[in-house]
Amino acid sequence: MKLRRTLAVAACLALLGASTGCTVRHGDFTVLSNKVLRLSEFELDKAERIKSVTGKEVQHMFIVIPTSGPPTLEGALDDAFDQTDGDVMTDAVVEFWSWYIPYIYGQTGWSVKGDVVKTRRN
Repeated sequence: MKLRRTLAVAACLALLGASTGCTVRHGDFTVLSNKVLRLSEFELDKAERIKSVTGKEVQHMFIVIPTSGPPTLEGALDDAFDQTDGDVMTDAVVEFWSWYIPYIYGQTGWSVKGDVVKTRRN
């Protein structure tokens, strides 16, 4: 009985030690968008902002099989804009992250956090 418990604890520690993960901050951006914009007639600094919006795109991996195509920064931006009906993100922080427990489960994704502004009238 004691041997089983010791083996279970050792197996859990080995699994925890084998799991990996990282986050890479790709930068801070004053203005970020994946839409076609005409800012010449728009005063961005006076626009109404929706504060602290987070957009994500995630790929799940079961065993070694991904459930979708690779995540993109464009997908994370689209997620943020879909939440707010905006088209420009200001004071944006872009991160790429991943974690994986070998042969069990993992995630990879992009996240973008910042304030969202709507510049289009339609």
